[in-house]
Amino acid sequence: MSEQQITKEYIAYLKSILLSQLLLEANEELVATNRYKQNLKQQLNRVNNILEPIVREEFDNVYKTDPEMATNILNKIESIIDKISSYQIEELVMLEAVVDKYENNKEWFLKYAESDFLRLD
Repeated sequence: MSEQQITKEYIAYLKSILLSQLLLEANEELVATNRYKQNLKQQLNRVNNILEPIVREEFDNVYKTDPEMATNILNKIESIIDKISSYQIEELVMLEAVVDKYENNKEWFLKYAESDFLRLD
């Protein structure tokens, strides 16, 4: 298997882990809502009970492969999710425009934009 295939698989696992973790966290936030009734509570508990061990196992596998990369990616994604969740609707529209600019000119962003990664010791 080529390094590019391994990297694609690694990223796919990270995406799955992150989305599953986001779902777990979002489900926990529903507990405080008015609609969190018996049926919803039961369904969310089932989903959480299925996802939690899978997420933990897959995260552990990815983390063992490259702890520094996994930590940095998770930190960056958590940071962007926190930012996005705090934006107003009009700010989300502007953010989409920025993402579109990035998509249309990745080379420029890679050359001039900075992204800091934590060095694990």
